[in-house]
Amino acid sequence: MCRMGRMRAIAIAASCCVLLAACSSTSHSSAPGPGPVPSSSSSSSGDAVQSYINAVNALCDGLEQKINALNGGQFDIPLKDFLAQLARHKKLEKDFDHRLAAIAVPHAAATEARALTAYIAFANKLDAARLKAARQGAAAYKREIDAEKNTAASDPSIAALAAAGFSQSCTAR
Repeated sequence: MCRMGRMRAIAIAASCCVLLAACSSTSHSSAPGPGPVPSSSSSSSGDAVQSYINAVNALCDGLEQKINALNGGQFDIPLKDFLAQLARHKKLEKDFDHRLAAIAVPHAAATEARALTAYIAFANKLDAARLKAARQGAAAYKREIDAEKNTAASDPSIAALAAAGFSQSCTAR
């Protein structure tokens, strides 16, 4: 039932991943030249966090591409298309979740992982609401889409996802 929400979350997650990738490229290219060397523990913690974020962002980028191929990147697809794509969408989410679970979360990345988990819970909630509305018919589905358009983008979990360093592509989840 929550599959469509996951797809939305994936789309958002995927979008966040792209943003993060852009930010990480900028931060790496602007690394300072010779100067004080950070302690190895703080450096390795930062590297571990960035490696985790990069791995998640790459996964999100892949999901975003698959979601865009499935629904053209549209948020408010017609009910008929939503229902026709539901099984494929669920499969993409399941595969994403499986691959995400295989990414080791370093202790230093606990905050980032919590932000991602909170976003996925938000996306699952949206998906469940959309699926429930779809089962009630076209009018209920349209009302749900309209409500999501008005409120979903301002959910704090999306801002937290971006603040944690995940790219915009992560919103595809």
